[in-house]
Amino acid sequence: MSFTWPAFLWLLLLIPLFVGLLVWANRRRERTAEAFADARLLPSVVRQPPKAHVRWPLALQLLALFLLLFAAARPVASPPLPTNKAAVVLAVDTSRSMLAADLNPSRLEAAKATARKFIELAPPTTQIGLVSFSDSASALVMPTTDRQKLLEAIERLKPAQNTSIENAIVTGVRMLPGRKNLKPPAELQPPGLGQPDPLQGVPDLPVSPQSQSPQDLPPGSVVILSDGASNVSTNPGLPTRNSLEIAARFAKNANVKLFTFPMGQQGGTVAQIEGRNYYIPFEPRNLEQLAQATGGKNTYPPTEEALKAIAKELGTVIRWEGTKTEIASLLSGVAAFLMLLAAGLSLRWQRRVP
Repeated sequence: MSFTWPAFLWLLLLIPLFVGLLVWANRRRERTAEAFADARLLPSVVRQPPKAHVRWPLALQLLALFLLLFAAARPVASPPLPTNKAAVVLAVDTSRSMLAADLNPSRLEAAKATARKFIELAPPTTQIGLVSFSDSASALVMPTTDRQKLLEAIERLKPAQNTSIENAIVTGVRMLPGRKNLKPPAELQPPGLGQPDPLQGVPDLPVSPQSQSPQDLPPGSVVILSDGASNVSTNPGLPTRNSLEIAARFAKNANVKLFTFPMGQQGGTVAQIEGRNYYIPFEPRNLEQLAQATGGKNTYPPTEEALKAIAKELGTVIRWEGTKTEIASLLSGVAAFLMLLAAGLSLRWQRRVP
């Protein structure tokens, strides 16, 4: 326990002084009574209440005084309180293939609408982050409860170039609390080249000191909104399937589940981009395998009912955690109750309020 104003603890010395004053006053009253009345007639002249009827109200008053003086120092305790430790990162595919219009008005706009709906349905205490990915992944918003910041970032999402889902997974996992310093899989690094860290300079989110390894951390989740077509890898010599398997294993080892929402229609579509027609594939199988590999869920199509179920499942992870809380008001409330109780007992037993 700590104190905001520790100097006020010196006021507690008033209590023994007050007790001493009471003892002195009581003895003086007894001497005065003995001086003006015969000792044999004193019991019939002065009615002495039972000692318990005097001591209990006095003890309650002294305890209330102690609590009030103690509260004056503004004590701060760290009681274990239930805290929602749920953290989710939304990974939105912004590659050119998301311009396909097989979803109205496009896959990208459908993904943005789904992300907004997820934010709306998630509990307000759930920390939600945002990452966009195409050739590389960009950490746009670290997990936060600031919904307006998230919605503004989603609104600014623009289409880019190709798709690297494994980049989104690795970045999303490292954005979750306590995981920023996890080293990305070496197999996903380009041979002989260094890749800029998308989280460089971004502070890690605070976690409990007891969390020494990813398995001790509260479970995290990465929600991927994509058409599933991954055509760029940070390591060009590694097949796409292998890259996704390595990224999924990285997430699982970090105690993170992948939840996927495929964006598109079966069979793909043909879209006109910059005056030319392109076949835009739709590969939900990649996303389904990612979810299965980490114990997550693949949801297609992402209806409102399905989104509500996923948001409820991911949005609450309760942990009992010591939280610094000033308890001066609590102590003052207890002191007020004790004073009222002492007054009630005194009124009941001695027909007067001290």
